[in-house]
Amino acid sequence: MHDKMKTALLRRAFAGVTVAAAVIALSGTAASATTHDMTAAQQARAGCPSGHVCIYPDRTDNGNPATYFRYGAHNLRNVFGDRLVVNNQTGGAGLRLCRSYGGQNCEHRLGPGRYVVNLSPINSILLEP
Repeated sequence: MHDKMKTALLRRAFAGVTVAAAVIALSGTAASATTHDMTAAQQARAGCPSGHVCIYPDRTDNGNPATYFRYGAHNLRNVFGDRLVVNNQTGGAGLRLCRSYGGQNCEHRLGPGRYVVNLSPINSILLEP
């Protein structure tokens, strides 16, 4: 990639970050964790990287989340209780919570958003395009 193209891409990326920071500064407080439609402020606040699904240690966005990026099944181990699950995938990609390992016996599809879910009966997650 040429230096001019790299510079242009970096400028666009930083412009997006600046817009997101302005939205956060103007928004005051973010919506509750049960809101399914995420604003730019909520995405930034959640700390979940764009394109990822994140599972936090508790009901809040405190702590270091487990992150998942690739489509397909991801088995969970020692994940219990109510947790904040953030689907920060792009392009409308979905997420299913599954009661069996290997992405089997899954519940309904969850679109981009924040969800507080009891993960005790969940043994895997399935990331879908």
